[in-house]
Amino acid sequence: MDNLSVTPETTELAGQINQLITELKKVIETSKQTPVQPPLFSIKTGFLAQVQAQAIEEQTTAVQDEDPNYSAHWQRQLFIRRVRIILGGEIAKNTTFFFESDAPNIGKLNSNGVKDTKFYMYVQDAYIQHTIIPELSVLAGLQLVGISRNSLQSAASLMGLDYGAYQFTTSVPLDNSAGRDFGINLRGFLFDERLEYRTGMFSGTSTNLYSPFRFASRLNYSFKDKEKGIFYPGTTLGKGEILSVGAGIDIQRSYLGFAFDAMSDFSTGELGSLTASASLSFLDGGGSVNDSTVFTGSIPKQSILFTELGYFFKDVNLQPYLKYEFQNVNATVPQQVGATESTLDMKNKLKSSQRFGLGVNYFINGHNANIKLLYEVVFRNRVSLNPLETESVSDGMLTLQLQYFTF
Repeated sequence: MDNLSVTPETTELAGQINQLITELKKVIETSKQTPVQPPLFSIKTGFLAQVQAQAIEEQTTAVQDEDPNYSAHWQRQLFIRRVRIILGGEIAKNTTFFFESDAPNIGKLNSNGVKDTKFYMYVQDAYIQHTIIPELSVLAGLQLVGISRNSLQSAASLMGLDYGAYQFTTSVPLDNSAGRDFGINLRGFLFDERLEYRTGMFSGTSTNLYSPFRFASRLNYSFKDKEKGIFYPGTTLGKGEILSVGAGIDIQRSYLGFAFDAMSDFSTGELGSLTASASLSFLDGGGSVNDSTVFTGSIPKQSILFTELGYFFKDVNLQPYLKYEFQNVNATVPQQVGATESTLDMKNKLKSSQRFGLGVNYFINGHNANIKLLYEVVFRNRVSLNPLETESVSDGMLTLQLQYFTF
């Protein structure tokens, strides 16, 4: 066989092929080093379920307690406190959305002892947030509006078994659903992202097409960890360092509400972590003796205190805690509590109450799966055997809750 001859043309072609292969290798190596950009649209799904069993002591009257043949009963409840489907994610650059539905109190007995087997699921949260700069974001839609920290916490990360008993006192008068309202909220972070502000305009309650809007604002300053989530945590179980103070104000027509709060949550070393939280709120529906308003009777002048103190033992995943709260109604206008000048003091006492609770939480897997047990004593006032006087009594309440959560 004749030897193949190497011509200048074949030599040039081989060189071009080698150069092409070298360039191709560079492109491949560069593509490996370049990070893949995530898609602009992403979605995250979640679920929250809380099942409760309760024993509640009957609230008897003075006449019933005086009757030797009458025995107080304990109401028994077994129901689903919350079932929520949660969606969230990013729909564009710097634009996120949050959607949450809820089906509350499934199977709970009504005041007549009848169990309603029907249930409904409604939209609880539905809003879009667009971040213009770290100092300014815009939230639009159905969202949680609160002036104190506890009313803006996530139901999934509460330290207590539930929110404070008086935290959503204004929900019904302001046509809210579990503290949510429709509106536009401005939110941002200042001073090294430690000072958070929220200020917005909301629909509030309406009596006609010309009703004025509701305005709510809140400030929160974080001395330790920066709190940038929409919902505040109730306890971090030793995974965070929180020291914050806050204040808020809420206004519509004659109604005025404002609150002050503080929270501390920090590790104490190998043993565990301490959580303490407190808020003091003042509400007033307004009005006068000669001029009642739409809020006069539904939001009487009052002060509300909420406190919690708990310690998480991380080796055994147990968190015992104490809670104390009161609602002190001190209306100065008789119409605010449906009274006359002579019965105003009595009506104020009948609408006031306080609660003391002792609870313990067992965290199977943090906030994702846990068991909570709480015993509360409710101190209330009732009409005594003398119909012109009141007396103080107390009733007990025992609640067991199982929680499952993922998001």
